[in-house]
Amino acid sequence: MNIGIIIAIIFTTIITPQGGGPRGSTNRTANNEQPPATTIPLAMLTRQEAELVNETIPALRQHGEHISTVFYKSMLRDHPQLNNYFNSVNMHTGRQPRALTALILAFASNIVNISELTEKLERVAQKHASLIILPEHYEIVGKYLLRAFSAVLGPAMTPEVNAAWTKAYWLMAKMLTGREQIIYKEFGPWSAWRTFIISAKTPETREGDIVSFNLKPVDGQPLPPFNPGLYVTIRLKIKGLKYFQLRQYSLSDAPNPESYRITVKRDIGASPDTQVDPRQYGGFEEGPPLSSAASSASDSSIGSIRPHRPGLVSNVLIDDFQVGDTLDLTHPAGEFFVDANDPNTNPLILISAGVGCAPLYPMLKVVAEQGVGRPVSWIQASRHDAPFREKVEKIAQANPNVRCKFFRSRLADGDVISLASRFQEDFIGLNWEDLWLTNNLAEYYVCGPEKFMSEIGNHLLKNRVEPARIKYELYSVGTFEMRR
Repeated sequence: MNIGIIIAIIFTTIITPQGGGPRGSTNRTANNEQPPATTIPLAMLTRQEAELVNETIPALRQHGEHISTVFYKSMLRDHPQLNNYFNSVNMHTGRQPRALTALILAFASNIVNISELTEKLERVAQKHASLIILPEHYEIVGKYLLRAFSAVLGPAMTPEVNAAWTKAYWLMAKMLTGREQIIYKEFGPWSAWRTFIISAKTPETREGDIVSFNLKPVDGQPLPPFNPGLYVTIRLKIKGLKYFQLRQYSLSDAPNPESYRITVKRDIGASPDTQVDPRQYGGFEEGPPLSSAASSASDSSIGSIRPHRPGLVSNVLIDDFQVGDTLDLTHPAGEFFVDANDPNTNPLILISAGVGCAPLYPMLKVVAEQGVGRPVSWIQASRHDAPFREKVEKIAQANPNVRCKFFRSRLADGDVISLASRFQEDFIGLNWEDLWLTNNLAEYYVCGPEKFMSEIGNHLLKNRVEPARIKYELYSVGTFEMRR
């Protein structure tokens, strides 16, 4: 059961008839507080309450950056243990706070047409399951998010508006937790962190900036199969930092009951010799506390533009982790995949840039091994060496239905996405046959830096490829997936 079915079940009764309750009616406790979330029925949002929510969205959207900053700063101050769940770089660039605010506002804007957000909510549910997010975390988030809304709306946040927003938030939360509980059941016995040992470490380029890690479970138990394209979350404790660092990495080889493989790209924006400022990554591991002024400066950095060390985890993996070292992983998750059991024969076009080839390579390998004659077009951009090129060319030589095209592009590196696009020149060697643009059933999977994916998507849309046939995998949180 995916989140689309859950939406259909929930929203058949979510909006009560016009006469279902007087405008602004609320259920409040004796001390004027909202009742506990578990006591709020899903079918309580009336049409009038939906209108109250929508009336406040323009003001909330206008102050979205402020909401994001206030919300996360307050929540992490009171619940510092939650730093263990967040990507510290995304927190300090503001991408994570902005993404959550954008999600709840998009949900509220589509409160009577939630099907428009089905794919985005599924993406969130899968990411939450990979992080082992639990229902009690929604209690904390809801409390501080609504406080931030109140701070922005001021007198406009009447008891009636507060009640309506509380219901709207919990409708989204219940939908997500319902889907996440199903995902956890699908995970089976692997429901928590599992320790893996690095059994091989392989450079995938001559420059050594992209490295693959083969990982075997320490418990020796067989690994579950997965649909190619999924990712795992890894958890590291980095010396000098107080909290765990969590990151998602795509599984970059076909399912294997003995081991998984991830492929990691060095972030050249971060020198291995750069000194880490612990305040940017969740605080000090030990030593005297920060002064009040320093604490204020650190807190206020959430969502601001300030120097930080990108690629912290990726670079530490490449520089410091060797064969024999261990990592903690969660069960494979994600919504970007090819069904390994589907004998689909529609053309499959896999378009990647840089390390974006990681989730696409197992797709190519699995489809080629199925032997159903499905046409596959592999299109890979790289600034220097193309990772997996020899492997891909070997598959193409053995399978007449597979064609591959490699080209150089400065858009292949996230570090250069601000440069002027030379997209048309980069793609000059591609033709309609490579992209299967005349086939109305062709399916497109795109992975790479945000600018690259945006250009690819625009190119396909201009050539009359329906949006539903284009799938994107984004390696960071932000606004790109909310726009698509």
